[in-house]
Amino acid sequence: MFKVKSVIILAVIFLSSSVFAEIVTEKQVPKHKTTKAGLYVTAKNAYDALQKQGDKILFLDVRTRGEVAYVGMPTLADANVPFKFTSKKYEWDDKRNTFKMTPNPDFVDDAMQRLLAKGLTKDDIVFVMCRSGGRSAKAADKLTESGFAKVYSVIDGFEGDTVKSGENKGKRTINGWKNSNLPWSYSLDKNKMYFKSKDKGGHLGKMLKKMDSDHDKKVTKNEFDAFHQKMFGKIDKNKDSILDEQELKAHKMNKKKEMKKKKKEKM
Repeated sequence: MFKVKSVIILAVIFLSSSVFAEIVTEKQVPKHKTTKAGLYVTAKNAYDALQKQGDKILFLDVRTRGEVAYVGMPTLADANVPFKFTSKKYEWDDKRNTFKMTPNPDFVDDAMQRLLAKGLTKDDIVFVMCRSGGRSAKAADKLTESGFAKVYSVIDGFEGDTVKSGENKGKRTINGWKNSNLPWSYSLDKNKMYFKSKDKGGHLGKMLKKMDSDHDKKVTKNEFDAFHQKMFGKIDKNKDSILDEQELKAHKMNKKKEMKKKKKEKM
């Protein structure tokens, strides 16, 4: 994790470009909302920056589709790309006292698609917002790990933090996009919504994504050959440049084990 000193240096850089009116340092952020990059904004900070340079910033709402549909969505958000989904079987999480969540395996790829669609690169600024800043911190880490250079977590999220005492205890009535009276709506733009991967090509669509190494939504012969050369090398365990029946069976068994492991991790 970057130290506060690094955050301050970055703050000076961004202040000079007049993107942010105010900088949030790591000292101001609760531990469960901290990120590896140490880059944060409040909902108000994000709104001000989007007003000044919205065309140079990707703003992602990483909540579930249900949250967006029933709670509303910022009108300035470029897209809803869920970091996690509600469990299909609606299993209960006793520790968190809510329904269990399962990771979105396509999160990074889908975020990248939205980035490219806006004509931006991994070096441009990305804002990620969830309900109150916890999930967005994890989403920011995932993108940072994947090479995104300037991912900012909106620390108070869309609904804000909960009140700790008084008659409104437990309610989200402080800070956040909604409570700050920033523009949002229940009326959703279909072009900004998230659809299942099977609606975007299913298994073949996922294979094409893996081959498309430069993410230009086109697969060249070189990309195709490189992908299959990599697959060949993965299966050819004894490196004799020949695939035999035993190696193919072993590869099939390993794929099954990986699928079982992923299913257990989602439970």
